[in-house]
Amino acid sequence: MAYFREKVVLITGASSGIGEATAVKLAEHGATLFLVALEEDKLQIVQQKCKEKGLVEEKIGYCSGDLSQSAFREDIVRNLIQKFGRLDILADIAGYAMFSNVNETKEEDYDRFVNVNQKAKFFLAQLCLPYIKETKGNIVYLSSNSSTIPQPRIIVYCMVKAAIDMLTKCLAKELGAFGVRVNAINPGFIDGTNILRNSGLKATYEDQKKISDNAAKQAHLNRVGKPADVVSLLLFLASDEASYITGSINYIDGGKHLYP
Repeated sequence: MAYFREKVVLITGASSGIGEATAVKLAEHGATLFLVALEEDKLQIVQQKCKEKGLVEEKIGYCSGDLSQSAFREDIVRNLIQKFGRLDILADIAGYAMFSNVNETKEEDYDRFVNVNQKAKFFLAQLCLPYIKETKGNIVYLSSNSSTIPQPRIIVYCMVKAAIDMLTKCLAKELGAFGVRVNAINPGFIDGTNILRNSGLKATYEDQKKISDNAAKQAHLNRVGKPADVVSLLLFLASDEASYITGSINYIDGGKHLYP
C-alpha cells in the first residue's frame, strides 16, 4: 500500500500484540510512525523490528508513559508534531482487560480501567484533532465484540467497549464535515497478544490454552483470531480504499457476535 508512504501514523499500545503487529506492517509499507506504550524497553524492540522491515530511523519516533495522565498525552502530541510536523492517522489500540463481576470490582480498579481504556481515548483524540483535520485524516479505535455481547465476568470491560463504539459514531458525525473518518474494529479473542497477562489474570499456559480453545468453539469459523487478521482490517480502514467508510463498527471475531 504505497498510500502509507506519505502518512504519519500515531499508534498507541505499540509495544506488543495488535499494536506491535500494526507498527511492523505499516513499516513494511513505508509509513512514518510514532509509537506509544507504557514500557520504553519494549518500544525500542518494536522500533528495531520496524527498522528491519526497511523503515529508516528518521521515520520512527516513540514516547513511553501512562496514557491515563493528561500531561503524558500532551507530551505525545507535542513530540510527534515537533518531530514530523503533521498527523494523518490515529490508531488507538492501547488497552487491557479487567476480569471481575460487580461484587468483586473495587472502585480504584474501576477508575484506573476507565481512565486508561475510555477517558484517555477521548482526550487523546481531542489533542490530535486539529492536526487530523488539517490532513483530512482518520481515526481507528480498537474496541471489542464485548461491546454488544454481555459477559458478567468482564462487566466493566463490556461497558467501556460499548462507550468506545459510541465515541466512534459520535466523532464520525461531528467530524464528517471536515473530511475526517472515524471507525472501530471489534475483535473477538485474538491469540498471540498479552491481553491476559496485562489484565493481571494469573493464567498458566494451560489456562490460556483453555480460554483460547473455548473462544474457538464459540466462533462460527471454529478458530481464534491472530493479530494479522486485525491488522489487515485496520490498514484497509485507515487507507484511501475506505474513503467512504466512517462511523462503522467492524466485527472480526469469526462470527461470534452472531450468537445469542
